[in-house]
Amino acid sequence: MMKISEKRAKENNREYAYRLLRSNIMTLQLMPGTTLNEGELTELLGISRTPIHEAIIMLKEESLVDVFPQSGSRVSMIHIDILKEGYFLRSVIEPEIIRQIAGNLREEGMMALKENLDRQKAALENEEKIDPFFKLDDEFHHLIYEMAGKQKTWYAMKKVSSHYDRVRYLDAIMNKTDLAAIHQEHKDIYHILLLGLSVDFDLKDFYDRHLGTYRRHFQEILEKYPEYFC
Repeated sequence: MMKISEKRAKENNREYAYRLLRSNIMTLQLMPGTTLNEGELTELLGISRTPIHEAIIMLKEESLVDVFPQSGSRVSMIHIDILKEGYFLRSVIEPEIIRQIAGNLREEGMMALKENLDRQKAALENEEKIDPFFKLDDEFHHLIYEMAGKQKTWYAMKKVSSHYDRVRYLDAIMNKTDLAAIHQEHKDIYHILLLGLSVDFDLKDFYDRHLGTYRRHFQEILEKYPEYFC
């Protein structure tokens, strides 16, 4: 079942359909292989068919939806090659961004990160914590790109890392990822950005571990949900 939220202020119908569909795909409310019926979505979202079709085309460009002429659309399988590429891209780009800006951020940027960390900590105490925590996780990293003046890099990276993000979410559900440990790593990143990078700190190794939590149980995920992957 899809999770439906209200349309945001100034959000047009295409943006609304895209946001809802993408969110439900990324949080596995719409599982890999799920058929997307534009007529049913029209009734469900209360908007016309054209913006829904446009949103599906946008998701196709991110490899999140497969569109078959004359036979409809479905949520894409998780492609292992795209998963690896998304992980590679993030593991290369983000440490370099942090290396460039560590110790040189404005106070308002650090305050925004600190406020996000406080909300992460509060989310950990909720019974249904995975969804809100992952949204805050995403926001935390987005803030770093934003403060580095790399907004376009962020959006380009997110398009490539969508399959990686789906696996992280699946791992969190299946294996109860230690979200408190991820929160602590975010605090470590915050302190690096605040104080600067020490000479003996291996940022690449740290980031490989931070982004690669899913790898500990990936074989188990493949064995339990082989129908989700290709």
